Parts: sequence; structure tokens; C-alpha cells
Amino acid sequence: MRGAITHLILAGAFILTPLPTLAEGAMRVLECSIEKQCDSSASCTPDSGELVFNMEPIKLDENGAGSYEVSYANNRYEMKAMSYAGPFIWNTGGDTNTLLANSETKFLWHRLTLSSNPEANMQFLNCAFTQ
Repeated sequence: MRGAITHLILAGAFILTPLPTLAEGAMRVLECSIEKQCDSSASCTPDSGELVFNMEPIKLDENGAGSYEVSYANNRYEMKAMSYAGPFIWNTGGDTNTLLANSETKFLWHRLTLSSNPEANMQFLNCAFTQ
């Protein structure tokens, strides 16, 4: 069952992303709207807003695993990917960020701050690859 879900997610990523953009150096743009936000105690509230992740491949293998440069909201970081469909992982000054595909259009953005008092928050996103 798990393998079937992985294949569906990968198939969705390939359907949503035109083949020329899968080459190294071609920018992938993930346009998202925020649906809700949750804290580390699983308390969730509706949320809204727009978010655009620009993902520029740096070095990828044939499955899309490798490194990207991700930029969003005037920030730029090096990001690792396990495949074209993610998960995508990057650090922002002590915070670990993970972007997970839940389906062809649903993504989860998890941010974890490791400190003496660890904190996490998650945003549920509705997204589409536009490039």
C-alpha cells in the first residue's frame, strides 16, 4: 500500500511539472495558499495567505534526489530533496524545515526549532507547480 501511495505522489509531481522543468538548472515554482496552521500540541486554526517556493535545481540524480536552492518571502536557502516529489528539507538558522507532499495539490510545511524548549509548527498548504 505504501508503495502505491509513493507512486501516486510521484506520478502527480510528474503530471503537474512539465518535463523540461525537470532538468537541472530549470526553476520549479510551487504556488501555495495556506489553509490552516497547527502548533506542536496539535492545536490548529484556519489560516490564509499566499506563499511561493522557487526551487532551482543545483545537482539532481535521475529520480530528482539532490540539492536545490529554495527561495520564498525574500529568503534563500540550500535545500535537499529525496525525489522530484520530495520530501524537501532545509535549515533556516537553527530551524529545520520539511515540505511534504500529501497528494498532487496538498502539502505540509513543518518547521522544527531545536532548543532547550523545542517547538514545532505546521502549515497545511494547497499548492500547484506552475513552472
